[in-house]
Amino acid sequence: MDKRPIGVFDSGIGGLSLLRELDSLMPYEDYIYVGDTAYMPYGTRTEQEIVNRSEQIIRFLEGKQCKMIVIACNTISGLLPEITRREKHDTPVVGIINYGCVAAALYVTYNFSIGVLATRRTVNSGVYREVIDNFDPSVSLFAQECTDLIPHIEAGHIGSPEVRVLAEKYLRPMLKEDIDTLILGCTHLPFIKNIIQDIIGPSVILIDPARRTAVLCLKTLRDNGLLKVNHKEPGKKKFFVTGKPADFKSSAQLVLGWKFPRVERIKL
Repeated sequence: MDKRPIGVFDSGIGGLSLLRELDSLMPYEDYIYVGDTAYMPYGTRTEQEIVNRSEQIIRFLEGKQCKMIVIACNTISGLLPEITRREKHDTPVVGIINYGCVAAALYVTYNFSIGVLATRRTVNSGVYREVIDNFDPSVSLFAQECTDLIPHIEAGHIGSPEVRVLAEKYLRPMLKEDIDTLILGCTHLPFIKNIIQDIIGPSVILIDPARRTAVLCLKTLRDNGLLKVNHKEPGKKKFFVTGKPADFKSSAQLVLGWKFPRVERIKL
């Protein structure tokens, strides 16, 4: 049994959708969450900036003795090979883009026409196309960037008319391609899952990579004897941001409904 915490990080509040899934599967684990809110959105940053920031956050979490580090951001996850190539880490690092979510999409599609809604950088990276090709290169993939939507969700405006208008703007072209499955390629998007489903209709199945990633993390910890077991009390959570703690806390409470503990500001 390993009582050390699990580290989770993202550019902002989006990674909380993954933290929610991790906490649901492993409620007795302790978690440390880092939101690089001073630099979000990552989708408009250069590759070098993202890699450098990610390395700094990973080192911060390693300094907190985390037993696993989870990248709760598609943009960063797409650059995981470059991050791990530059610097080796003793701590397991898991990205939210993995074979689990793609396999789930391939399992449910019946016309082999899959959509991905993500930030511009994730779309341009072609990482989802690359993973799908390892399964079936004949599958049609339609990737749509939605970078302008992310700041509205980050601010907690998940029920605003602007969010609905932008979501429709990005989703309509994908529906014209007759997709029957849609991967939510940004961790902010599960917070407007109901809006997205209402626009695309019940015939299109949504795939949230957060759930599959949480299952992968559980398996990795269990296989390596790192799970915290036989505890009756829920685990503790600590939150750190590089921007304004009050803004993060306000938005996080709006999208999750949790009563948040103290949020600390850090400088990397």
